Amino acid sequence: MEFYKTIFNSVGWFIPPYIPMGILSKIGGDIKSKGANVKQTDLEQHLASIYNAEHLASMVCERYPVTPYISDFQEIISESVEAHFSGLGHVAVSGLMPVIEGAGRMLAYRRGVEHKYIKDTFLNLATECKNRSKKNNIGAVSEIEAMMDSFIEFSKSNLYINSEKYPQEDNTNRNGILHGAYSDQDYGQPINFYKSIAAVDFLCFISAFDAAISWFAPAATNQSNALAKYYRLCIEIYVRKPAANKSMQPTR
Repeated sequence: MEFYKTIFNSVGWFIPPYIPMGILSKIGGDIKSKGANVKQTDLEQHLASIYNAEHLASMVCERYPVTPYISDFQEIISESVEAHFSGLGHVAVSGLMPVIEGAGRMLAYRRGVEHKYIKDTFLNLATECKNRSKKNNIGAVSEIEAMMDSFIEFSKSNLYINSEKYPQEDNTNRNGILHGAYSDQDYGQPINFYKSIAAVDFLCFISAFDAAISWFAPAATNQSNALAKYYRLCIEIYVRKPAANKSMQPTR
């Protein structure tokens, strides 16, 4: 797992929950093979295959509504996911940023860990999970530790770093987005959404330490299949057709 921590943190991501190890291995191998030539657009293509209509529909229907503290934001998350599939990238991302913060603070308060400063909140939450995993032999201890350390690095060096010091070209940065330092052209791409929804999923994973909720992705249901079908329809109507029409317009 240390390999995945190093390789994913190097491109401004982290070890995500609910994703099969085989898929993570494929992504990590591709990033390693490209080395210094890897771009955020390369990572975006991989994440698009993970956070697809089926996966997100299952999370929206079967996981977010039943996860403590995350469930308080289930409508906001659902609207943000719908905005993503409707091509409203800025709205999708800016909708999730307060969720990450709010759920993180609520979890920290419940766990009795310091949460005065949001950057420290995630450090303290992850550290508490590592310690609990070791003490009570919860899960694969070494894997839990690597996941928590990976998220700490992501939150410290990307999500909550000073926006002027953000190291990647994608600008998935809370300060730049919520403080208005970033304008239209600075963010709003799918990768911003993928990294943000992955952070929400990570908080789901942390919440599962206190609840009888699986650490595996939920299975598809009739309800989630219907929602996934709607998401795909949104892509067809709002994303693909407008793009095709735009490409057919004469240049001036």
